[in-house]
Amino acid sequence: MKKLAQRFFKKNTKDHYVSAEGTNVKILFSSENPSLLGKTMLTTAIEMSPRSIRLEVAHPIELDSVLDIQVKLDSSDRSYNLTGNVRWRLPSTRGQFHIVLVLRERGDIRSDFKAWKSNFEQNFEYAQVS
Repeated sequence: MKKLAQRFFKKNTKDHYVSAEGTNVKILFSSENPSLLGKTMLTTAIEMSPRSIRLEVAHPIELDSVLDIQVKLDSSDRSYNLTGNVRWRLPSTRGQFHIVLVLRERGDIRSDFKAWKSNFEQNFEYAQVS
C-alpha cells in the first residue's frame, strides 16, 4: 500500500491545456441527448488537452453522458472522431454551459483517440493552465 501511495503522489499529473479557438466540434451521436445530434458547435477560448476537451454548449448536457464528436481544426485538414464522457458541467457567464469531456478509446466504432494524443503536440502550442 505504501508503494501505491508513493506512486500516486509522485505521479506527474501536469496536463497541458491549450485554447480551442478556431476549433469546430460536431456531435455525431449521444443516446442520452438526442436533441444534439448533428449540431455543430464553434468553440472559442475553451481548453483542450490530450485527454479532455472543455466546450461551451447551449444545452445542459447531463453528467455521465457519452458523446461521440468530430473535432476539426482550422489549422489542419485533418478531423478527429473522438468519444468522451461528460464529467463536469457549469453554467457560463453568457447563459450557456461549460462541459468537460474526458476522452477515451472506443473499440466498437472508429476512434481517432490514439492519433489525437500523439498529434496533440504537433497541432497545438502548449500553454499550461494552472
